[in-house]
Amino acid sequence: MPPPANRNRIVLIGAGLVLVVALYFGWQWAGQDSSQSSTTKKDVPAAKQEAVKGADTLPGSSPAPKAGMTGGPDRLITVEEGDVMIDEILRSNKEIPQMARDLHDLVKKLNGEAQVNASRHLVNLTSDEDYGLIAGYLTDQKMNPDVVEVLFSDLMNRNRTLQMPLFMNILKNPAHPQNEQTRNVLTILAGEDFGTDWAKWDAWAQKELAAQKAGQ
Repeated sequence: MPPPANRNRIVLIGAGLVLVVALYFGWQWAGQDSSQSSTTKKDVPAAKQEAVKGADTLPGSSPAPKAGMTGGPDRLITVEEGDVMIDEILRSNKEIPQMARDLHDLVKKLNGEAQVNASRHLVNLTSDEDYGLIAGYLTDQKMNPDVVEVLFSDLMNRNRTLQMPLFMNILKNPAHPQNEQTRNVLTILAGEDFGTDWAKWDAWAQKELAAQKAGQ
């Protein structure tokens, strides 16, 4: 029978071997679990990325609009940008009436000083026969007041047949930016200010138009 000291040494050696074996298998198991976990974490984003990529390339799909790409009336058109558009119309080979119509459409698309510049060219190219292109803007309450001023100045140089219906329209609209100027002009022509007595104003306007037609 081995002495007690030898028995204790054998027990310690056996326990040490068991611990080493346990640590080895534990390390192996932990390594496999970590590898699987890492693989899973890498695969998930890749799958999501493929899904998003696939959605972006679907037939008929279009990329989302970027900020600042809208343009148009929601941003100020610079004078330089407007001049380029105006120049394209004036340099075209179109007839003058068509140029006037193109400028009329351009005025709607522009704003600020660029819109005012386009309106100056519009009045220069618009004949009395096509004055309807200007008349609608002149009485539009949403139109740029600076544009209205350009159009009104042009109206002052037109014949009385064109002037009178528009003068009366502006006179009866106290919110129009040229209301006071129109009243001053009509008061001089009529010889008196009828105030808000529209019946008297209308009667005078009809006589004025009749006199103009008779004198033609």
